[in-house]
Amino acid sequence: MLGVLADAGFSDTRARRAVVSALCESRTGVTPGLLLQQARVRHAGLGQVTVYRTLEILERLGLVRKLHQEDGCSAYAPASSGHGHPVICRKCRSTVEYDGCAIDSVLRDVSARTGYRVESHWLELFGVCPACRRNE
Repeated sequence: MLGVLADAGFSDTRARRAVVSALCESRTGVTPGLLLQQARVRHAGLGQVTVYRTLEILERLGLVRKLHQEDGCSAYAPASSGHGHPVICRKCRSTVEYDGCAIDSVLRDVSARTGYRVESHWLELFGVCPACRRNE
C-alpha cells in the first residue's frame, strides 16, 4: 500500500505508515476509532484527523474498502484487486473478500423494471465464519 501511495504522490510519513500497518494487520474490518488505537502503538502522536484522511486517500486509490456494517457504523478493510465483495462474520467481524460477481442478470432485471441505467453496485454478505462455527 505504501508504494502505491508514494506512486500517487503522497508523502511517506510515519503517521501514514502506522495507519497502513495497523490496517493490514487487522483480520477484521476496523473502525476509524479502533484503527487510531492500534496505530498509536506505532506512533503515539497520531491524531484522528490523520486516520480519516489516510483512509479517504486509501479508499480513493482503491486500496481499502469501506464496509457498511449492520449497526450503521463504517469499518475499513484492505481491498483485493479487481471487483469483489466482502463477506463479514456476524460473530467475530472477520472479513474476507469474495473475488467475483455474477449478478449481471439481476442488474439487467433492475434496469428493465425501473428504467434506471445501473452504473455500479455494492454488495456485502454477512454470515458466520468457519472458526466461529467450530466454536458453536
